[in-house]
Amino acid sequence: MDSTLWIPLIVAASSLPAFLAARAFARDRARLATLMRLVGMAIIAGAVGLAWAGGDPSRTLTVVVAVALAVNGLGLFVLWDVLRRRRGNGRG
Repeated sequence: MDSTLWIPLIVAASSLPAFLAARAFARDRARLATLMRLVGMAIIAGAVGLAWAGGDPSRTLTVVVAVALAVNGLGLFVLWDVLRRRRGNGRG
């Protein structure tokens, strides 16, 4: 296997906890489960992007910045959902 694919494979494997969390939340917290699935898909998209970049520094930087923005943005939505639910304003 090409050595440039190890990092994308590791990144793709790191999406597994997001999918496991989504499965754990699926019954009681559908919105949170959906957000966690989106986080997992953003991480997998980042892994595909890193594989596409193939070690090119400018492409790699573009992919890393895009994934960081996507995952952190979704993380803010997760935090907002959790805080809203704690205050009792959440629906399901």
